[in-house]
Amino acid sequence: MVSYRKTLITFALNSKIVLLLLGFCPRQTTSQLMFYRRALHSQRKGDLSMKEFLMKIKTYCANLANCGEIISEHEHVTTILNGIPPEYEPSISIIVASQTPYSVQNVISMLIDAEACQQVVVSEVPCSANLVSRESVESTLNDFAPTYRPSASRGRGRGHSRARIQCQLCGKTGHLVDQCYYRFNASYKSTGYRPPP
Repeated sequence: MVSYRKTLITFALNSKIVLLLLGFCPRQTTSQLMFYRRALHSQRKGDLSMKEFLMKIKTYCANLANCGEIISEHEHVTTILNGIPPEYEPSISIIVASQTPYSVQNVISMLIDAEACQQVVVSEVPCSANLVSRESVESTLNDFAPTYRPSASRGRGRGHSRARIQCQLCGKTGHLVDQCYYRFNASYKSTGYRPPP
């Protein structure tokens, strides 16, 4: 009888160990599940780097998995996309428009690459291109104001002077930097800009 009892106790302990190893741990409380699920879906990138943001998402998914709530690939990707700011909209559009769903790993790679490209563009664009003094704005506005020029002939209407605008980036006339084709091309070297006399 003692050996039977000993065998039964050994079997019970071994089955608990096997269940724990297989991931069948007792379910956590509902409040913990709700906390992790709410934290997962409320994550925003904000000032975090993309790697830090993605690690937080992964941690919450792992916490939910430890509680018995497995997060699907689709939900994981959706949570990531909902948490990133609008400057990643091109990447979001590619992922959402794809015929085949992106895996979590592919989404992570794409977003880390997008962040690296954004950092390169920001570091290469000189800040002085965006500075405008008040005097230059006023003089520019005065250049575009219609002027009255009396003519020798007797005609109606006013004469208009057409100021020639020149792009500070490419040097071509007819458009400003904000409409220039090359404004986002980090490898473009400006050669044609000459300040007006």
